[in-house]
Amino acid sequence: MTIILFILVLLVCVIAHEAGHFFAAKKSGMLVEEFGFGIPPRLASWKKGETTYSINALPIGGFVKIAGENGLETNVPKERQFDYKPWYLKSIVLVAGVVCNVLLAFVLFTISYTVGLPGVTPDGTPTVVSVVSGSPTEKAGIQTGDTVLTVTVSGEQVDVLSTEKIKDAIARTTGSVGIEYEHDHTLHTATITPMSTADGRLIGIAIEPIGVIKQSLPTAIKNAAQQSVALIANIFGAIGTLVGRVVGGHPSTAGLIGPVGLAKEVGNAATFGFAYLLAFIATISLNLAVLNIMPFPALDGGRLLVVWVEALTRKKLSPMVTGIIHATGFLILIGLMVILTIGDIRKAL
Repeated sequence: MTIILFILVLLVCVIAHEAGHFFAAKKSGMLVEEFGFGIPPRLASWKKGETTYSINALPIGGFVKIAGENGLETNVPKERQFDYKPWYLKSIVLVAGVVCNVLLAFVLFTISYTVGLPGVTPDGTPTVVSVVSGSPTEKAGIQTGDTVLTVTVSGEQVDVLSTEKIKDAIARTTGSVGIEYEHDHTLHTATITPMSTADGRLIGIAIEPIGVIKQSLPTAIKNAAQQSVALIANIFGAIGTLVGRVVGGHPSTAGLIGPVGLAKEVGNAATFGFAYLLAFIATISLNLAVLNIMPFPALDGGRLLVVWVEALTRKKLSPMVTGIIHATGFLILIGLMVILTIGDIRKAL
């Protein structure tokens, strides 16, 4: 179920992004030859009008194939080709995908705030908000989103079910921890032996009273805009830190996840309800927007940079040169994806 949900989440974000390119290209008079979800090889396709729509084997991206995007073609009228159009129309087409991802995030945040997002409230239900990977709690089978009914430390029940109260109770004893919890509307119990760490005896769980917080539409719109701007700034900051590591000779994938890790996070988000899942999709959409606008070969930002260089210098770069540049960038991105996927799998083992 998590895999299906993950593919659907990617489908929403990718289609929004590629739809931006698609409609901008159409409005600019360009011929859109194919609108594809996923990376080839092709699994299925159909044609409507002059565009072929395809579903491809690797559901981790998408593309819109526009005539003349890699140099003028001989079999298509030049006025319908990307390379023939003025620089500002090319720029609009390249930026449209990023704009649609930002708009999607804004709409999804607005809906989630209006429907009601889970948050810490005084009268909320004690809920597992995080489980440390490899911890005794994870090994016991307790998952994010489970509802906690009782916690007993060395035979004594904890009166307030919060992370700090449970940590204090564990620190005062040497016994095991009994947790009664509900998962998928089924009652479970677990007996956990805390692990010894530099910070004391811990079981690797965070529990908070979670309730639903709803907002009026005007407040939701305001907060959605603020949240979108703040997240974009944070994502740019994180990418800047990553680039700084690479330039400084200390490349690291710490804090990064690949498709497997993202699928797991989507599953976790779904456990907190529909509104929380919408907000999580919005966050993914913003990440996709920022990533694509970066001036890196094969990404929209890299192609945009080529368009602006050609406009400023009034010289066309060789299609062969630009093709090699973008192909190299694509291979680097695929390589990074493979590395992150291997890292995700190792974490899960």
